[in-house]
Amino acid sequence: MSAPTFYTTAELARAAGVTRRTVMHYAELGLLTPDQVTASGRSLYGPYALRLLRDLLDLRALGMTLEEARDMVALRRATHDVSGTYRHDWTRADVPIDDERLQALQSRLRAIQSAYERQAENLARFDRWLTKRFTGSGGTPEVPEG
Repeated sequence: MSAPTFYTTAELARAAGVTRRTVMHYAELGLLTPDQVTASGRSLYGPYALRLLRDLLDLRALGMTLEEARDMVALRRATHDVSGTYRHDWTRADVPIDDERLQALQSRLRAIQSAYERQAENLARFDRWLTKRFTGSGGTPEVPEG
């Protein structure tokens, strides 16, 4: 089964593993915008909206605020076309965020990246331990160190 050309709100939610209400909330906040609206008022989203929604979910899971996530979506929209392909011709004028907010965003991104780098080995170790624990392979594993 191939991906639909357009997703309804419910289909987009299902594809991203969230509720329809979550999609509607992000749309109300201007974080997601429909690619088409039918004559009856139904919102239709293209495949790129699914990528943006997944990005929003990931950014929120990393602890970013909605405002930070909004800025990240604005950056992606400024630097990528509607199909999700990186635009090599984008300029600073395409980015609708002032330098102060961009600097704050960069600081936040660096903090998240540093935390991830510090924890990457532990996360992988715990994942291996849990995989062994719940798949039953390898007997009873020792509690991971670290």
